[in-house]
Amino acid sequence: MGYLIATTVAGGMLAGFVGSLMGLGGGIVAVPFMNLVVGIPMHYAAAAGLISTLSVSCGAAGRYLRRGGLIDVRLAFQVELFAAAGGLVGGITVGWLAGPVLQILFAATMLYGALHMVRTARRGATVDVSGQSTPGGRRILAYGLCFVAGVMSGLLGIGGGIVVVPVLHLVLSLPFKSATATSNFMMGLTAVPALCGYVSRNQLDLSLAGPLAAGVLIGAMLGARLMPHVRTRVLKLIFAIVLLVAAVEMARKGIAAC
Repeated sequence: MGYLIATTVAGGMLAGFVGSLMGLGGGIVAVPFMNLVVGIPMHYAAAAGLISTLSVSCGAAGRYLRRGGLIDVRLAFQVELFAAAGGLVGGITVGWLAGPVLQILFAATMLYGALHMVRTARRGATVDVSGQSTPGGRRILAYGLCFVAGVMSGLLGIGGGIVVVPVLHLVLSLPFKSATATSNFMMGLTAVPALCGYVSRNQLDLSLAGPLAAGVLIGAMLGARLMPHVRTRVLKLIFAIVLLVAAVEMARKGIAAC
């Protein structure tokens, strides 16, 4: 049992570090780790992934807020309403909705985001439109995509940042580092309603989620400390790789389930 807890804490540290650095919430690492390495069923792994998302948000967002300027709090609360609603829907319906079609569509979205990140990184492009307004049509698109991100967060326990970061950066034109920090701030708010469905079905194993959360919290604080010192171009390329890997894995699972 001690070895299992130590392994869980180590996996949590990795999930927290990647999650806070990339604004992903940590579930993209925690869920497959808990399912494939620790060996718990997928629904329990997804619930643990949401706990890791909450821990990343607590560990990283606090540091970003203290630094000032990275998190767009006003924008975060505007789009978070839709992400939280989606998280609640996903958490409630995951018990009876397999969602292979959603997985495939989501994989296509991640693939598009990855390719766009690579293009902008290769051009050395940066997005900084401080003081400019976002057209209403793009805001409506962002709200819809954030709702989808919340649904996927509830269904898969991945935090939704894998959609939220590209939405904040590509659709709402936040600078990339600001997008990752703002996503970290939002993810904890999305995870809470998403967890409700899992808790109601007794699918949250606190004996493993607790050590995972402890490791995630440590990794998240380390990632938040490092992120401001990493070049934006490097972050974009790393994020694109994460998106590609996640897209392939999600498409594989979706096709296998069809």
